[in-house]
Amino acid sequence: MELHEAQDLMRRIYLERDRRRGVERTILRTFQELAELSDAFLKGDDHSSINSELADVLAWVCSLANLLDVDLTQALTKKYGSGCSRCGHTPCECKDTP
Repeated sequence: MELHEAQDLMRRIYLERDRRRGVERTILRTFQELAELSDAFLKGDDHSSINSELADVLAWVCSLANLLDVDLTQALTKKYGSGCSRCGHTPCECKDTP
């Protein structure tokens, strides 16, 4: 599945519910999903559990993008399509980041 397909899938499944929830509560849920991913990783959960949590994070990011009318494919392409957003290289050659 391509990123635009994932975003469209979340739009078709959840857009009406997301609109009722609103942007602020969707952002909070996205943070909750990130916390669940972090917990799964730190606890050493199996790969399947981590995959599931990553899918949840992406789904919530897609929902947030839909509410904010952001095309994630365009946003990623614009920011990272030519390489690192700071140094422009692929792989990144920035000296001040690990």
